[in-house]
Amino acid sequence: MNTRSPGPIACRSCDLHDVCRLCGLIAIGEHRTMQRTGALRTIRAGARLYRAGEPAHSLFAVRQGMLKTVDVGTDGEERIVAISTPGEVLGTEAFGMRVYAHDVVALQPVVCCELPLSLLSDQYVRVRELAVALISLLSRASKPRIALARGSIRARVGGLILDLARRLEQRGLDGQRFSLGMTRQEIANLLDTRIETVSRAIQKLSREQAIDVDGQWVTLRSLRPAD
Repeated sequence: MNTRSPGPIACRSCDLHDVCRLCGLIAIGEHRTMQRTGALRTIRAGARLYRAGEPAHSLFAVRQGMLKTVDVGTDGEERIVAISTPGEVLGTEAFGMRVYAHDVVALQPVVCCELPLSLLSDQYVRVRELAVALISLLSRASKPRIALARGSIRARVGGLILDLARRLEQRGLDGQRFSLGMTRQEIANLLDTRIETVSRAIQKLSREQAIDVDGQWVTLRSLRPAD
């Protein structure tokens, strides 16, 4: 079974693009080609990008793969609160806090661009445009996600699939056939339901020919937002 992570994306499709360009982390070559000069970080599936409570030192732009943001309870149980796809930025809470607010874990092999906050501090006082780029970045990062834990379980599972499809397409990736990146248990955790309920909902969508399913891979057929 194909387990390839989505991406990598083009720099221009990333939410951090304007910030990196203004900081000199993306250079324009003589032939108008993009040259990355920033730091890349590779994370294996199951590893943490950072932990809640760690000092916030960088922003991270996802170039390839998917990650989950989790809250860890006092009993050690994880509660998934968000899924991040290529082109999205993690760690923006660093602007208002000195520590990271959540654990972030790779669902697949992940490649991120790392932008140290110290570099932003150096550039911020000199580059007026950077302030505009940062405001735009924070505006995108604070945009509320769809309410995945509301409605019927069929609507919740369908909504999750369509949300991922839309976010991948916005970055120039394939939004018709892609890996969910999550186990059925992780989907149940995110949607606040049981794994058996998720499995039945996915099977129902498949029987209705709304989607085709092959392990974690999904192909959209007739599934639409109205579903």
